[in-house]
Amino acid sequence: QQQDEDQQLLSQYETQIDTMPALKQRNKASLILLGISSLVVPNAGFVPMQMGTHSNILQLQDVIPGTEPDEEVEIEVDWGVGSGVRMAQESAIKITGEVTHKPGQADAQPMELLRYTALNKVEESTVKSVMDKTGSKIICSGQGVEEYKNPGDSLDKIVILAPTEAIKNAFASAGPAIDSTSLVFNFLGGDDLMMGEVLDAAKEMVLMMDIATKAKISFNSLCHESIPCGTCAVTVVSLGSGGDYDDGANGVEKSIAAGEVYLRDGTYMTVQESEINTALA
Repeated sequence: QQQDEDQQLLSQYETQIDTMPALKQRNKASLILLGISSLVVPNAGFVPMQMGTHSNILQLQDVIPGTEPDEEVEIEVDWGVGSGVRMAQESAIKITGEVTHKPGQADAQPMELLRYTALNKVEESTVKSVMDKTGSKIICSGQGVEEYKNPGDSLDKIVILAPTEAIKNAFASAGPAIDSTSLVFNFLGGDDLMMGEVLDAAKEMVLMMDIATKAKISFNSLCHESIPCGTCAVTVVSLGSGGDYDDGANGVEKSIAAGEVYLRDGTYMTVQESEINTALA
């Protein structure tokens, strides 16, 4: 009998809530009560009704429908055109910097951040043509994948960083660099490429290679959504004297002449000055 009375009381209360659409969904949650003698709706015209003092529990699933435990709920988020998040997602983000060094020591410092509207693929013939004219050459290139290894019984975490693996892979096939007076390290990764990891890799690369103390070393760290996360490629370019290269050239050829070439999976890529994104979020 008590259960029938509670059900009747609950139905009356829900009926009154249904007459107030704006409060309907929000206040149904207020029906989840334990050991409370009255239910109150925030409406001056509603008079609280006395309930029994027994401790029946009204189950949540009987009032507010939910999803099954294994049911996936897809949430779509539209960051909006021109938002800072979308602008970052749609840009190729590059950080440039320099590496100072002396025997046994190296230090890498970031200098400038730039955003580009595109990451351009370049034909191998174009890269070769520009480098032949400038006297530049690719010393080495390599790729790495981030990996977390099971430490087993040890408490030490084993983490393999993509930039570190990339320089090790590149060094394995590196040509001589002792005669190079200017070198450019080009790192390319996905949106998760970490600046700190690139700086450490750049410093380690200098110490691994046989580089003249007076050689000038710069680096480019570029990330783009088209590159798989957890991966990194590095391309080391030795700059020539410029030769008969036309200084008036622009576009990707100008970037290649400056030593900015990214080689990944056999594909050459670069960015160009005309595609720098200066839009504000």
